[in-house]
Amino acid sequence: MQGIFQTAKSLGMQHNVCLRIIDEPTGKIVAQHVGHNAATNTLITGVGQFLLGGSTTGAGELLQQWIPQYISLGTMGLRSQEEDEYGLPTGIGDEDPTASEEYQMTQYLRKTPGFGSDGSDDSEMNDRKYAGLGPVFANRLPDSASSDKPTIECELISDTFPRSAIAMRQALSTRNSELPRTIDVVFSTLISTGALAQFREPGKPYLFVSEVGLWSRPTWTEGSNGLLAGYRIAPPDKENWDMSIAENRQILKRQILKVGINQAVQVIWKIQVGSIDEFEEAN
Repeated sequence: MQGIFQTAKSLGMQHNVCLRIIDEPTGKIVAQHVGHNAATNTLITGVGQFLLGGSTTGAGELLQQWIPQYISLGTMGLRSQEEDEYGLPTGIGDEDPTASEEYQMTQYLRKTPGFGSDGSDDSEMNDRKYAGLGPVFANRLPDSASSDKPTIECELISDTFPRSAIAMRQALSTRNSELPRTIDVVFSTLISTGALAQFREPGKPYLFVSEVGLWSRPTWTEGSNGLLAGYRIAPPDKENWDMSIAENRQILKRQILKVGINQAVQVIWKIQVGSIDEFEEAN
């Protein structure tokens, strides 16, 4: 497992997670976030272990466990769904609500944006008890001021709406891949307006989303949960992660997805399968 499957993590990809907000009546993209999840490629280590002869029994179960089949959205890292006068989120950060904005956003970014929630490595859990974006929406504790369950720190799935099945899979040849002599496998799904409507809090015609997950299982279960990779929204350029700078805090606020009424979310997730050059060097 020291060859193609490990070196793939450190390749210089420009992006591999793209989230688009689509206005359903017009079909136009009204907002987009593009980022990089360095943990994504480690999900193929399970398959790689089998292909390299590390396991000859239970191959079918192993392959099923590691094949991406579902995508879901989450709100982990948000302590509220409140917005300011400009429509930007004010509830970023899951720590002491009396702390400064700088501290809150620093805590949000402390959860290793784009790198954590790696389903193959418990050390990349970012303080989560289980591998995942958080408990399902229906499992959230009621708000003390309301019987409604707040849409914060949870995975946006319910008994009536499981994780969204991946609708499109496409393997790009080395001629069309982002880096030379690699193969890009692209997964995509569209999470509809109807599915998202049930998660909006009363009186709010929008829903803030901060995370997205790639899964092998459709429903939340206690334990490994089928997580293959998780991505937390952050400023696309790491140079903008210093939250002591007010401008960077504004960049982060604008990156958090705000999904309005009649808007759907398209998630495009790419797995870069190895680098032939690095594989040859390693062997």
